[in-house]
Amino acid sequence: MDGGYVVVDLETTGFNPTGTDRIVEIAAVHVDDEGRLLGEWSTLVNPLRDVGPVSIHGIAAGDVLDAPTFADLAPLVVEDFAGRTVVAHNARFDLNFLTIELRRAGYDLPEPLCGLCTMEWARTVLPQVPRRLESCCAAAGVTLANAHSALGDAHATAELLGVYVHHVAVEPRWDRTVRETRAYAWPPAPVHGPVPLVQRGACGRRRAGAWIDRLTARLPRSQNPDVDPYLDVLDRALLDGSLSVHEECLLLQVAEDLGLTAEQVREANSTYLASVAAAAWADGVVTPAEHESIRAIAQMLGLTAEDADAALAEIHDHGCAETASRPEFRLEPGDRVVFTGDMQRPREEWIALAEQVGLEVGAVTKRTKLVVAADPDSLSGKARKARDYGIPIVGEATFGRILGDVARR
Repeated sequence: MDGGYVVVDLETTGFNPTGTDRIVEIAAVHVDDEGRLLGEWSTLVNPLRDVGPVSIHGIAAGDVLDAPTFADLAPLVVEDFAGRTVVAHNARFDLNFLTIELRRAGYDLPEPLCGLCTMEWARTVLPQVPRRLESCCAAAGVTLANAHSALGDAHATAELLGVYVHHVAVEPRWDRTVRETRAYAWPPAPVHGPVPLVQRGACGRRRAGAWIDRLTARLPRSQNPDVDPYLDVLDRALLDGSLSVHEECLLLQVAEDLGLTAEQVREANSTYLASVAAAAWADGVVTPAEHESIRAIAQMLGLTAEDADAALAEIHDHGCAETASRPEFRLEPGDRVVFTGDMQRPREEWIALAEQVGLEVGAVTKRTKLVVAADPDSLSGKARKARDYGIPIVGEATFGRILGDVARR
């Protein structure tokens, strides 16, 4: 249905859509000409690159892996926005991003998108109030929930729009803007099927070890499998004591390629857990922190805390030379490491510390030993190349521990 308003809000990887920045979340709220909210939709967007400042928008790389790309969403955007007045708080920013993303997706937009800006209209409706969305909402009596989420900001802007509509009923400039924006010459929307939308937080609800359930449904029967390649991948995946979404998918693929059954994977995971228990007992003491870490690893592998306790007890009582001999990942002077993403500690500091202990810092090549990422599920070009080469990817905390080991040797 044409007419009315569509309020849009975006979360992005940065501020430069003409460069490498992309949309990572979009929300749209429909509002009628009387200011009543009619409906909404929102989704995370896979930007096919690093997700940018997680501390601001709260979206991790693992959250967007199953999300549609903007090219997937473009037909829905065109169909949903055409004939309506597009509204945003700081519309210049959002509409500039949308114009560039739609053109990048192949849509012929001869003119940049035009719309109505609630930030600009605050000068008329809310004079003397700072222009930030939070300030405008507070002055208008609008609740802003879940700030810096696309749907939270879009909802608040839509309610703010409802307040504006009743204040500008006889404002000629408002009417002129509404007519011009609804007459914008949108390109035809192609026929498209349902677009799978992925909501914020969907990835975060994954249960530890849930990937084992997916594995159970996929794997065929096999006799006398060689599980060493699987254990090798597991070694690298759990280098930082956690499994990223990418690493879960890789383990699923390796198990499937090897023809393992779910029971064989469980046995391999139990073998790996025993090796972790053996390493913990190597110095004769298992600290409470080590104990909790081993329990957490057991859950990631689809095992239980009781399995972890049993593995520790078995090593303590009987030892296990085979598992205790599994090699530990180490960096040596001369090894190459690569950094990617917006890290908590300045990258220059990490580079200086790495070079102090004799590590080489450079681009990702086949001889790179380790990639350090702000988010191990990063979609950056460096992270994608590292996965292609089978190079481990760890976070800052793990690299700090490994760096300390290098310095002590």
